[in-house]
Amino acid sequence: MTALSYQIHLLSPLLATQLSAGEENSSQSFSFIPGSMLRGALINLYLREHQAHGSEAGDPVQDLDPDCRRLFFGGTNCYLNAYPVDNSLHRTIPKPLSWYMDKEELELDGDGGGTIYDFAVEKKSFRGFRSCPGEFYSLREGEDKASLVKTSRSLSMHNANEKRLIRLRDKSTVFRYEAIGEGQIFGGVIVSKSKKDLELLKSMMDNRQIAIGGSRSAGYGQIIFKKMEINSSCCEYRQNPQQEGELTVLTLLSDLICRDENGHYTTNLDEILNCKHIRAYQAMKITGGFNRKWGLPLVQVPAIQAGSVFVYRAGDIDQNLLNKYHAEGIGERREDGFGRIAVNLNRHETLAKGIESRPYQFSQEELSSLSDESKKLAERLAARRLKKTLDRQLLAAIGRLDDISFPPEKAQLNRLREIVKQAWWQGKGEIITAYLNDLSPTAAMQLDRARMMNIKFSSWLKAGIEKEKIWSDYFKIESRLVSIAGIEAEVTNEIKLEYTARLLEALLKKNVKGLQEGGAL
Repeated sequence: MTALSYQIHLLSPLLATQLSAGEENSSQSFSFIPGSMLRGALINLYLREHQAHGSEAGDPVQDLDPDCRRLFFGGTNCYLNAYPVDNSLHRTIPKPLSWYMDKEELELDGDGGGTIYDFAVEKKSFRGFRSCPGEFYSLREGEDKASLVKTSRSLSMHNANEKRLIRLRDKSTVFRYEAIGEGQIFGGVIVSKSKKDLELLKSMMDNRQIAIGGSRSAGYGQIIFKKMEINSSCCEYRQNPQQEGELTVLTLLSDLICRDENGHYTTNLDEILNCKHIRAYQAMKITGGFNRKWGLPLVQVPAIQAGSVFVYRAGDIDQNLLNKYHAEGIGERREDGFGRIAVNLNRHETLAKGIESRPYQFSQEELSSLSDESKKLAERLAARRLKKTLDRQLLAAIGRLDDISFPPEKAQLNRLREIVKQAWWQGKGEIITAYLNDLSPTAAMQLDRARMMNIKFSSWLKAGIEKEKIWSDYFKIESRLVSIAGIEAEVTNEIKLEYTARLLEALLKKNVKGLQEGGAL
């Protein structure tokens, strides 16, 4: 079968929410981009480009547009999961569950090197061994060293309220997104029997920027397709799918959903292949999905997890059937990337474990091909990311601040609050220092008497504004956290003044409230 390989560059964090992600206020993303998500995004892109909507509400689009039906609903094109690429830009695949390492060696080296034992090739006792760490790997042809790759994550906290940007006790809900971090590259593959279909998809996708996944309106899921290439055969791994030696080893390259002869969902692969395995290293999971057309979740069903390994005697599986499964996959939802298998993926009893690394990160130079519109979008997203990061640091700083010792009177604090707000709104920090310099003797004495961190409160305020001491002490920004696609958000003087003023206003408000509760005048 012909295959279209391509790269996905993440311009912002991507939320591909998986089931059983924890509490209801949290969303945890897969460590890869599901084929169903890519297929749905391409359907949406096709409809926008070809205006294939029916003239009447409820008309199936695939019945009105034969190309749309063939490309996405005919079952001849399979949109495989996009897995992270290694440092050589090769698409990785899920790590086999039959890989184990010596427990003592693993504890000693941690994420470093070591020896991997493939129990599918040579059976061993589990005593003294532990499952090999890592999510994905790549193995060069002719080499016996596995390069392990782990997807980078991005953790963000959000506030949900009926009124936007309002935080109120008992009326706001804080929830957490654990998304795939931006800047990474994932490798995707579309398998088809028709080269013409792949050429059509290539022309539609090449260098195209779209949004996929959850919370797209909040800036998540901005991606761009790169390096489209049509190959004469599928290139998921470099092995010959022939039954060699005494064993045939099947490794799942994606989750597998299948039914038995009675139509019931099953996690027993032997019922599908009509033969008994010698040994197996497998895991189960519940899989689902979401249909944007219906606006409803898909039925949740049991599946065999990607990376599961099944060992059979050579010759027990018919070679023609094996070749068919290898090319087309097994089970249901194959058009969404489910049911991909590898035959005799690894013939090494032992492998050298490479140092576990992060997926390849694209650089600023690689962004030169981005359009002006894409760069402007990245700048807006980076600015929004900067604001979110600073908001979190502001909340943490407010919680760390001590109360003002020997505070001024309530009227004096409220007056200072109004001056701080005025300086923020006008973008002039000198308004605060001018106010402090022009205080009456009585008001100046109150500020000199007050203490903040064992320093005169007036001196602490002046140093915080004039020398930006408050900004440097309470707000620390790492460039990698506030960049989108390599474009960093600029920390301007206006931003520094805004968050300095907001911190001061919160401090003053907190002390005014303390005076009110204490009964002071």
